[in-house]
Amino acid sequence: MSALLPVVVLSATLVALFGIVLPLLLLGPVLASRSRPQPQQLLFAVVLLIPTVVIGSVFLSWWAVAWLGRYDVPAPNLVGIALVGAAVVGLMAPLRLPGGSGPFWLKPLLGLASGVLVPMSIIWSIRAGLHEVAAAGIGVLVLVVLVVAFRIVAKPLAQRRQVKQVRTAVRRFQGQLVDVTDESWSLVGARGDADRIVLTYNGAVDGKQIGAVVMLKRDMDWVPKAAENEAAVFELARGLSGQPTEAVLAQKQLGTPATLTLRIPGTTILSIRETVPDSLSWVEFVGKLELTDADDLIERRYPSATQS
Repeated sequence: MSALLPVVVLSATLVALFGIVLPLLLLGPVLASRSRPQPQQLLFAVVLLIPTVVIGSVFLSWWAVAWLGRYDVPAPNLVGIALVGAAVVGLMAPLRLPGGSGPFWLKPLLGLASGVLVPMSIIWSIRAGLHEVAAAGIGVLVLVVLVVAFRIVAKPLAQRRQVKQVRTAVRRFQGQLVDVTDESWSLVGARGDADRIVLTYNGAVDGKQIGAVVMLKRDMDWVPKAAENEAAVFELARGLSGQPTEAVLAQKQLGTPATLTLRIPGTTILSIRETVPDSLSWVEFVGKLELTDADDLIERRYPSATQS
């Protein structure tokens, strides 16, 4: 048991640095901005994150080996490197969650569990008389089991979180709601307030995965207006009200995602932004939309949620 204390302290320190402090330092200013993060900003943060993690892992491995050696831990070099490697893998391992995200504590918990259980399994295996190579193999097996177990447990947690976020957002919004009627399109996220809501959809066209972001906003003053080299006004033969309506198609430059904006019945404007450039047929996608309310949208997308 004497080895457990340094292993827990080392793992907790690594998880706190790499799983909480470092992402906040690199991504905090980007995510805190009111404007949507640019791909270049996220790429720059990732480029900084990778070498920082590598250099930090080398330093922490040296520290772990030195500290574990004071506690008479068998094979301190192997255990120290395994501790750091397992914790980093636990923090970085993709959990394949619906909607792309889950509870914020899942990754740190997986990192901490990996950083504790993997080196402890190696220590126990060596003390039981196994060779260091066999003990390392058992450590790898423990890490694989942990990742698989967390994926299994995390999926229902992420689904409940997703349903709760969508339900809260759509019921809070005071304007006119819409939904995509095509079953091949799934609602993967919703966020907003009483005056504005953003619905994120994933779908497929000709076997290719694409997405669309639908923003609904209460706005009495909006009128279709063209902007030179950026936006053009055209008429849709059939809007959501069933009548011809004017829409604005905006694209800052070729090769970037475009946005279609139009007014729907009432005081709400609808903006549709494609996530992949030139992937949406605007007339076809608008034809998939229908007016709805919060209860109908939740019942269609998450039938079980209406019972709770």
